[in-house]
Amino acid sequence: MKSKTLVTSPNTDTDSESVNTRQRILSAALHLFRKRGYHAAGLNDILELARAPKGSLYHHFPDGKEEIAVAVVAQITQGIIGLFAANRARTTSAMLTQVGEQMAQGIERTHHEVCALFSAFVAERSTSPLLGSAVAQAYDDMTNELRKRFALEGRSAKVASERAALVVMLLEGGAILAQAQQSVAPFRLAVKQASLIAIQDATHTRKARAVSASLSS
Repeated sequence: MKSKTLVTSPNTDTDSESVNTRQRILSAALHLFRKRGYHAAGLNDILELARAPKGSLYHHFPDGKEEIAVAVVAQITQGIIGLFAANRARTTSAMLTQVGEQMAQGIERTHHEVCALFSAFVAERSTSPLLGSAVAQAYDDMTNELRKRFALEGRSAKVASERAALVVMLLEGGAILAQAQQSVAPFRLAVKQASLIAIQDATHTRKARAVSASLSS
């Protein structure tokens, strides 16, 4: 009787465990950055909370805490852009209202701790240029996602870019005030104003198109 040879993929479990360890490190870092700030969150604290060996940290993040923070910024940004992309609202204004409320609920769940995280990271730019650049890129990525939506609604490239930048400024300002006042109300007000800007702008664009069509007919 011939013995059967079990064919396995030895790298599959290892790869999965590696991804899981990396994510645990990022989740632990985000939690501690929120609670303590960038400087007060030590690598040993991150490893302890993540239940990860020290070797795994330098395997995933050779440059240490700065590289971890950069990855945290990227993860938060991808999450926000993912909310924009996944929303099925027909207008940018409606999307901003719905996604803004999701973000407001997240602010409440984290007790306003996540609100000023990006601005705190920006403050580290002189000593951590990579972290400052990561936040700048994050704002650019969010602005670009909104710019594309505004452009699809018929706005010129210049107007779409300006409106997108204004929305990001409103949301970030509202988030910082929410933390300062320990109330989500400023952020919800910022969301409301951002949505109103999108409505007014879209209304103006539709009227302009109608006038242009009537003049050419």
